[in-house]
Amino acid sequence: MKKLLIFALCVLLVLSFAGCGETVTSSSEGFESSQSSEPQESEQESTDEKDPFKLTAVMATYPDPVAPNMSKEKFLTSQEHREWIHLRNANIQKSREFQPGMSGYYENIMKQLLVSEDENTVCSPLNTYIAFAMLAEVTDGNTRQQILDMLEIPDIETLRNNVSALWESNYADTPSIKSVLGNSLWLRNDFDYKPDTLSRLAENYYASSFSGAPGSEEMYQALQKWTDDNTCGLLKEYTDNMKTDPDMIMEIVSTIYYKAQWDFIFDEEKTTREIFHGSLGDTTVDMMNQYCGIEGLYMTDKFAVWINRITEGGFMYFILPNEGVDVNELLSDPEVLDIIYDDDFRNEKWTLWDLYISVPKFKVSYKTDLTEALKALGVTELFDASADFSPLTENAEGIYFSGASHTAMIEIDEDGITGAAYTELEWGGGGGPVEEPEEYHFVLDRPFAFIVTSSDRSNLFSGVIRNID
Repeated sequence: MKKLLIFALCVLLVLSFAGCGETVTSSSEGFESSQSSEPQESEQESTDEKDPFKLTAVMATYPDPVAPNMSKEKFLTSQEHREWIHLRNANIQKSREFQPGMSGYYENIMKQLLVSEDENTVCSPLNTYIAFAMLAEVTDGNTRQQILDMLEIPDIETLRNNVSALWESNYADTPSIKSVLGNSLWLRNDFDYKPDTLSRLAENYYASSFSGAPGSEEMYQALQKWTDDNTCGLLKEYTDNMKTDPDMIMEIVSTIYYKAQWDFIFDEEKTTREIFHGSLGDTTVDMMNQYCGIEGLYMTDKFAVWINRITEGGFMYFILPNEGVDVNELLSDPEVLDIIYDDDFRNEKWTLWDLYISVPKFKVSYKTDLTEALKALGVTELFDASADFSPLTENAEGIYFSGASHTAMIEIDEDGITGAAYTELEWGGGGGPVEEPEEYHFVLDRPFAFIVTSSDRSNLFSGVIRNID
């Protein structure tokens, strides 16, 4: 009988007041919910009426929330904020050193997941990177090497160091920003796993593990609830269909929850009804309008970029192709990603304007099969009978990786962005002084691309808006 290695990741991105409560937990009902300095095991008793899932859970240790009872306004002027910023800046510096080396992977995964004719497309390059790193940990030989090549990493130790730095620089749970990452392993209770690999995933990737009977209602409900808890319930229309196959050997689920505001929110009273010229025709949309004063745009003969700042150092890049340029062309243009790492606003392509901005409100979702994308990026042996899963178990024969999919949702309004994604893989400056900048209206009234980055320039979320209902 074939044995499935199922691999999944969930992504939640929120930059606004919207979403659920202020605390995101990595627990599931019936599991140990506290997080201490050591992973905690919770053996579920079948006679406990309050605990319907009856699984064994070992919870990973996550950093404690910072000033959880403090308001955002008070936190931003507090000693707790100064101490947190000092530590965070040190972590960000470590991650930023290798971020330019990740641009090749970011560009490749964006081309695979975002190119389309008329559909709106979204993905999370950072989360896929972390999730594929976990996949590399349970493979070996040429199977692992193909994954490392896709991630453009020379060896597994470098990958582990990168993921550690990415985690430390992007994890934040404060009154001013939520950037909460979570990983979990879903195991069968009648199978022998190599403890060293599970320990490494727990310690280096903060992966909680849950062991039970695949295909059972208990595991299905637990998997669904853990995912809902860690994505604030915004993906429930997709998680309702999450199930574990009876032949499953392992399922890996990885999540990101991100919540923050624009530094300068749009004035709702200035939002107007305007025409958006989509690839499928014109529609009337709510257009958010803002006067920015003297501000720069990055302008080339193919596209223009405006950057909106996000609280605590994040950015959202709005990338508008010039008239006659297909937005899909931008996804294969390395200059688009180079802007993320360019701190030299003296570049002649940065031009100061007396700037007016118009950005449409939108809410879109997209689901795509990742199998062909992985194969196109060179990860082929993973799907063959020759795939090497020896780090996972002594009994690796017959294990296979059966498929992959990615689902995402994103919404923006005057306060910020709300977004979510779910993937299931089965197994202000310018080029120089300008005395009187000309007036310029940057209007996103036709298909455009966007990239959301964190303070270390990690590519948290990318997408293309082609039509707005």
